[in-house]
Amino acid sequence: MVEPADGYGEYQKQAVQRVPRENFQGVDDIQPGMQFQSEAGGQVMLVTVTDVNDQEVTVDANHPLAGKRLTFDVEIQEVRAATEDELNHGHIHGAGGVEH
Repeated sequence: MVEPADGYGEYQKQAVQRVPRENFQGVDDIQPGMQFQSEAGGQVMLVTVTDVNDQEVTVDANHPLAGKRLTFDVEIQEVRAATEDELNHGHIHGAGGVEH
């Protein structure tokens, strides 16, 4: 299990903002679930529309998995000794060899 802080981070309430609908020029039918790119402070981020009314669009810049505990169901297929190259490089190499 991966706690939110170790996964996609805690949910940040300040990442949810209400934006004037007129900022979405050229988009006639804005619906919850739609995603747009936004730029703030020189950083491009993906925002998801969570609510729409006649005056405002509420967008959420949190990752969809932010604040969620992640659980994985895995099955180990094989265990093998590391190759000499893997030991020298400090990481595993895939079927195609090293790609760095």
